Amino acid sequence: MKRIGIFYGSTSGNTRAIAQKIRYNLKPGLVDVYDVKDACVKDVEKYDNIIFGASTWGTGILQKDFELFLHTTLKKANLKGKKIAIFGTGNSSVYPNSFVDAIGIIFEELVGKGVTFVGEFPTDGYEFQSSLSIFNNKFKGLPLDDDSDEEQNKLRISIWTDLLKIDMN
Repeated sequence: MKRIGIFYGSTSGNTRAIAQKIRYNLKPGLVDVYDVKDACVKDVEKYDNIIFGASTWGTGILQKDFELFLHTTLKKANLKGKKIAIFGTGNSSVYPNSFVDAIGIIFEELVGKGVTFVGEFPTDGYEFQSSLSIFNNKFKGLPLDDDSDEEQNKLRISIWTDLLKIDMN
């Protein structure tokens, strides 16, 4: 498997913790993790396989550090030919109408940049009203509910990273 760069934005630490769990499940020695506050264009461009992660705040607002990263660093980066996976955290019980919208926001910004998206995830087992992250009846990445049972998140991360091991090979 080629090296993987994980780039996350985290305010409360939940998304950072998820990024580390994903790293561990993939293969720690092949995965580098970056807080987007400290990442630059060169950091992103050196990977063929990239995972982006961010939380959704309130009613569909992208985490502030990731929003800045998306509109500055990623706007300048050459992503052509890269495989991209996205994960997002959210709260489906408090914000059922914007659950993990961050995945969809990131996806929409990267469409047309010559990337290949990997890591779609089924909507089965989630309870929410709507989400910008659903295309063709699947999430465009891994959605994790901050209020969800930790074991459920652990299982979903395991399933998703197994898919990525195949898709990013």
